Amino acid sequence: MFIENFTKHISAFSTSPFLFIGSGFSRRYLGLPTWELLLMELCEDLKLNKPYNYYKSNADSKLPKIATIIGEEFNDVWWSSSDYGESRDAFEALATTKFSPLKYEVAKKIDSKTDLIKDELLERELKLLKKTNIDGVITTNWDQLLERTFADFNKFVGQEELIFSELYSIGEIYKIHGCASKPNSLVITDEDYHNYEERNEYLAAKLLTIFIENPIVFIGYSLDDKNIQSILKSIIKCLTKEKIGKLKDRLIFCQWSSEPVEPSIIDSTLLISETVIPIKLVTLHDFIDLFTILANNKRKLPIKILRQMKGMVYDFVKSNTSKSKIYVTDNLEDLENFHDAEFVYGVGLKDKFAAVGIKGIELKDVLSDAIVSRNWDPVQISQLCLPFLLGKYIPYFKHLRNAGFLNENDLIDENIDVVEFSPNFIKKVNEVTRESFLPAASYIRKRDEINKLYSSFNELKEDANPLHILMYTPLLSEEKINTDDLCTYLEENIDLLENSSLGTHFRKLICLYDFLLYKSNHS
Repeated sequence: MFIENFTKHISAFSTSPFLFIGSGFSRRYLGLPTWELLLMELCEDLKLNKPYNYYKSNADSKLPKIATIIGEEFNDVWWSSSDYGESRDAFEALATTKFSPLKYEVAKKIDSKTDLIKDELLERELKLLKKTNIDGVITTNWDQLLERTFADFNKFVGQEELIFSELYSIGEIYKIHGCASKPNSLVITDEDYHNYEERNEYLAAKLLTIFIENPIVFIGYSLDDKNIQSILKSIIKCLTKEKIGKLKDRLIFCQWSSEPVEPSIIDSTLLISETVIPIKLVTLHDFIDLFTILANNKRKLPIKILRQMKGMVYDFVKSNTSKSKIYVTDNLEDLENFHDAEFVYGVGLKDKFAAVGIKGIELKDVLSDAIVSRNWDPVQISQLCLPFLLGKYIPYFKHLRNAGFLNENDLIDENIDVVEFSPNFIKKVNEVTRESFLPAASYIRKRDEINKLYSSFNELKEDANPLHILMYTPLLSEEKINTDDLCTYLEENIDLLENSSLGTHFRKLICLYDFLLYKSNHS
């Protein structure tokens, strides 16, 4: 029920989701400590003379203030102790504030914990997460697991980069509290939080379009998390009460349950600055179903290509001296002049393009290639073409086999680390069997009769009419179908691909040939 309800909810949006990732995510997959546990560990690691509770009591238990007091005391130690000689050699030139030494050691500690927790379920979750079709990620985490997971995404660290950079809101990771790769960017002390809050409204304005246009899936936060409350509060300030209604159904909070539960999604509310915001509340014990749904979320082009296209359009529109290899025309005859362009945009040319047949690789091209090879790159066809083809009968196995994507059982591994292979695509391919190509039940009843009558495909071909060749061939025992003979027949009758009455049956026969040659023969 959850899969059906959540799929329906996500499908209602014209845009893909953004993920808003919190510290619970890093604890789950990297075993990183909570912020307070991190500060407690630092007190021991940094060999400070006082126990953690000393700093806690002097800071009234406020974590940013605790970090401030520790940072001030540690500054002298870092600059003078021989224990930190290597750290000074590496970071001295970048130590621009009295809190830089603390931030550097925190960053080192965070970056030292890069090994994923060894757990089959967690590994499966992360492989699915890599395949999710999302527009981007917003996070308060300092570690670099998200960058490793979404390797094609561009990263923006801290408010400075976010506020003063050109954001395309696609294929991007926004690290709003800094990143361990840039220690000075970490938002950790009282002063950091004060500066962050001062500019929070600018950040909110930058993120406003994302919150209005995309569903936002919150993972690793509690509903009362102060960071989330602060961001939402600033966003609400930018909106009229009427516009706040546009957030309805877009804010999806994932609440993790320590006990096994059936995933669910219900309507709920969040109170921000005396404003009640409607949210969707997802309760779950693991993220398999959630990430599977997001991985099956359809996208017309890979995220890397979409980001490149959007960036070129931005550059072209905003600059009089655009460096983008982009060609814009309203004249079809000009198309022969765009040899160096990476993307071509035709203004008002839709009908003209259709008339001359400008297109990419279609299903009929892949069907033809199964018979007469076009020497395509099997990896590229497998990743960038096959998962996006529509139709019941698709010749998958030639390119999947040649690209090495089929395992010893002639299946695609469910956990294969190929971003383009969604769970639905893997399931569709793995469910193809010999029976997938059988004709209608009225013909299947003739299976024994056909096998008694014909000892080979060639015998059938010589005796039967075109329709019966297409219908009866899948009924023959496998050993009676010589794939070379079948290929010759398919080549000689390739025109049947476009035949209105026999085309579907001919395509099915091509797929049977592909199955027999590249899957069944390898079992």
